[in-house]
Amino acid sequence: MKTITVTGYLVQSKLESALREIVGEAAWMGREVKLPDSRRRWDMAYESRGRIVVVEFDGDEHYRNTLKFKIDEEKDADAKKHGVRVVRIPYWIQLTTETLAHYFQLSAEVVQTFPHGFIETKIFPASYCEMGVQRFQREYAALPSGVQVAVLESLCAMVTEHGAKYVLPAFLRHAA
Repeated sequence: MKTITVTGYLVQSKLESALREIVGEAAWMGREVKLPDSRRRWDMAYESRGRIVVVEFDGDEHYRNTLKFKIDEEKDADAKKHGVRVVRIPYWIQLTTETLAHYFQLSAEVVQTFPHGFIETKIFPASYCEMGVQRFQREYAALPSGVQVAVLESLCAMVTEHGAKYVLPAFLRHAA
């Protein structure tokens, strides 16, 4: 099994580098990939088990801007039409062995000491638009339990520092 080291907070270029190393040059399709008969571009893509996988690294604007939702939905529909699998990685998730398997169904030992959650950012779920809060809620619920715990711990630390109404969306404030 390959061992990949990701140093510090995950950004798109680090995700790209790690995935490229994991899938290998023969399967790697590059970044800013455009599918045939499509006007859309995806952050990166590779081939896995005879199928194209496009990857989007979604920053905070994908949770705050409803027009980003519209574009994301159009891109996802376009990919589906082409028989392409879409993987979206939220900015508050780190690449670990567990998240590599969860999102990509790939295996490698990922060495990563930076924690999941809202550590390097000041854009918390309370800043999201309504659609962003719903997206966060869906994505959070689908995470492996260990990742959920880490994200929740990061939010709790930010609540201590900034206050619940500035960090947590209403659905989490009522649960806390």
